[in-house]
Amino acid sequence: MYGPRKKVLWFAIIIRIVILMLQIIFNILIPDHNADAFKRPLDSTEKVSFYDQIIHFLFNGLTRWDGEYFLHIAKYGYTYENTLAFYPLYPAMIRIISVILIKLLPVFNIQSAMILSGIFINFVCFVKSVIIFYDLTECVFQNTITAYKAAILYCINPASIFFSALYSESMFAYLTFYIMLGSIKSMSTIYFPLALSTLVRSNGVINIGFPAYFALKNLCGSVKIENNQRKYDVLSVLWHILKLIKLKNYFTILSTIIISLSPFVLLQIYNYMKFCTSIFKKSLLPVHILQYATENNMILPGKMNSMWCNASLPLAYSYVQRTYWNVGFLRYYQLKQIPNFILALPILYIMLQCIKEFTYQYKDKLYLLGFFDCETKNKSTVERKKYPLNMFVFVIHGLFLTIFCLCFVHIQVSTRLLFSATPLPYWYCALIMSHKYIDNINLQYESNVNACSKWKVFFLSQKQYTLQDKLVLSYFIGYAIVGCFMFSNFLPWT
Repeated sequence: MYGPRKKVLWFAIIIRIVILMLQIIFNILIPDHNADAFKRPLDSTEKVSFYDQIIHFLFNGLTRWDGEYFLHIAKYGYTYENTLAFYPLYPAMIRIISVILIKLLPVFNIQSAMILSGIFINFVCFVKSVIIFYDLTECVFQNTITAYKAAILYCINPASIFFSALYSESMFAYLTFYIMLGSIKSMSTIYFPLALSTLVRSNGVINIGFPAYFALKNLCGSVKIENNQRKYDVLSVLWHILKLIKLKNYFTILSTIIISLSPFVLLQIYNYMKFCTSIFKKSLLPVHILQYATENNMILPGKMNSMWCNASLPLAYSYVQRTYWNVGFLRYYQLKQIPNFILALPILYIMLQCIKEFTYQYKDKLYLLGFFDCETKNKSTVERKKYPLNMFVFVIHGLFLTIFCLCFVHIQVSTRLLFSATPLPYWYCALIMSHKYIDNINLQYESNVNACSKWKVFFLSQKQYTLQDKLVLSYFIGYAIVGCFMFSNFLPWT
């Protein structure tokens, strides 16, 4: 019999294998769409063995869209200005592991080794992220069944293909959930995963809020405020917190922020030096890279003619996103994008509904910002609450990401962005699902039969499904399968 944590581990491994198999099947059966997208220039002199052809045949469906950029950066670095939209940690890890792999298995060329390395990194990061997410949920909710259900839903989430494809979603989710859990537990080395997350995705910077918040919350932990005491408002609570903080605490929080942001700042300096100065010569690039740039009007390093180079704060990311992908405030609100808004509607509804329910549940305590414990005479009322107050900072984080998705990003990207950056959709869906198994009067996470299986979980053997169960499972499983079909054939998806 498997405990809930171990069962989640096995289910995660099995689902990753299923996703890999699905993309192979779909990629073999359906011809690829001729998408108007970046396709990495390949070296025609590179030898391709029979084993390389096998790797290409099996896993080429995982290299679509942004995967092409990550593979290109892994091999050649930032050769074109538009590649600056992709952060370096994931492609750097692909490069490092592929070099080791070629030493061990010289039958593969560098392209095949990089594909295998990217798949391996995502597999490991996803499985580890599932366990971290289970621990995080159990820590927040103090409930094994909620943690188990949420982790199982995470395994089959609607953006599943992006957690296996050569994207940075798995690595970012692992680091983000690790930061969240480490912040709650006051981990002294939290700055290390924080620094790494800022090198995986741009929104890794906002993860700095978690250790800062929980450091302040721990300072306020001994302070009690009566439930009916309404003299406090947000500003007075913040002032009260500032009075509690000692100089040592200020220094600790500030040093964590500085250390965490240092790699991000160094990356911006590197981007500026490479594309806005003549330090990096374009002549050092291979011929086929230069030829691709000429044919596609790509801006090479050292040309020094980009607008962002002359800005007062020369940050490439926002400029590249705006120039090459038309990303900007409300720029995506066009009639032709209605299908993409429909595609993103479920995740946006889930996020907003969860935030609304939490806000309504704690409407009389929000002014405390989740920092202080409220004394409540009727303890049974607390036990019946759907959401714990510990969710406050996660709700604020989720609200920020949701507003950002609605206002700035290509709206269909909301699905993979939110499912890899916040636990809220999993928590909300786990709480509304009806699964309850009672054995000898005790509530169990699974039936004994399921607990003895590595792959059989509650939603596969449930006898009765509520409407909410059906909607959640249809959304999660449906998007996961359709995503494998669409993505592996170069068709537009989330």
